[in-house]
Amino acid sequence: MRIKEFLGKEEKRIRKMKVLYVGCYRDGTGWGNAAIDYILSLDAAGIDVVPRAIKLNNKQVELPSRIIELENKSSKSCDVCIQHTLPHFMEYSNAFKKNIALYATETSNFIDSDWSRRINMMDEAWVINNQMAHVSVDSGVTVPIKVVPHATDFSKFERTYDKLDFPSARDSFVFYTVADWSKRKNIESFIRAFHTEFEPEEPVSLLIKTNKHGVEPEQLALSVRDMCNAVKTKIKKFDNINKYKEDLIVTDYTTELELYRLHNSCDCFVMPSYGEAWCIPAFDAMGFGKTPICTNIGGMSDFIKGAGFLIEGRMEPVYGMMDTLPNLFTPNEDWCSIDINGLREVMRHVYENAKDLKKMKLNGLKQVYEYSYENIGNLMKETINA
Repeated sequence: MRIKEFLGKEEKRIRKMKVLYVGCYRDGTGWGNAAIDYILSLDAAGIDVVPRAIKLNNKQVELPSRIIELENKSSKSCDVCIQHTLPHFMEYSNAFKKNIALYATETSNFIDSDWSRRINMMDEAWVINNQMAHVSVDSGVTVPIKVVPHATDFSKFERTYDKLDFPSARDSFVFYTVADWSKRKNIESFIRAFHTEFEPEEPVSLLIKTNKHGVEPEQLALSVRDMCNAVKTKIKKFDNINKYKEDLIVTDYTTELELYRLHNSCDCFVMPSYGEAWCIPAFDAMGFGKTPICTNIGGMSDFIKGAGFLIEGRMEPVYGMMDTLPNLFTPNEDWCSIDINGLREVMRHVYENAKDLKKMKLNGLKQVYEYSYENIGNLMKETINA
């Protein structure tokens, strides 16, 4: 009888576990969107989660109504604190039974930064991909490390969406990317690979969907166009850049629905990024049945398993390349520069064998379910209770 009473109390205690989630979910960035998905995953797993926002920019974003509801709860008597931010902002607190560092990095190490010392003050570390776990150990993190992948609302892949109309790309096979306008995304290599590999008369198009905080869409479109023209000039395939196929450039603000329609309107997603913790657009493209071609790094190495193509590259120094958060990285950190010829070959293969990639697309649809709110939420719950 006493054993049953004890078990009942223990189960009750676990059900009432309360988690304070501190993160940048109001930033309107990929990082912020990931935080939203983590919070909703904890909620889906039955964890009493209380989100509190820290902001690294002044963006105004529209949050899911459930996040607002959770924000209105009291943060008193929380058992666990998850700090999802840059490690140099993290602080340990004796007020919690467990302090968890949840962080991301896109480079080969963070040995020269203060990150390891900050992370080692916590009780354990959560990272987003397997590469990051190895990087953390190599950089001096000694607390237990758990891989907790990003989560997704699987239901968005089960709905149907009307296609967007791009008149110049009608009847074309469309290679596309969705990315912030930053050097890390390496959009230049996407442009170079496309225009080097394909001729203007081929029924194939390139589409770039991008944005940059603080830059008006019209001004950004000019910057993107300038890069496209500069790349075409360097390729020297034609004596006049007007002989190249026109690029599709989308810089307007898009709602989630419009972004889903964009995925549904294109054929093959390309992300030649120098570094990625996860890459939500590549993951979403896979969920929408599109074949992703990505640099073999970070989370993309984990979730693109038989569902797309991973391109190798060479390691290059990060320092001096960042146009956002320029002081974030140190001179000894590297990231991966994709092999342009390898990217060209795979793009050609996908274009010429599009109808033969059905198995790959089915693999992608199966794999995205592994990262549903319920599955990742239960993983987080198990890790917290361990």
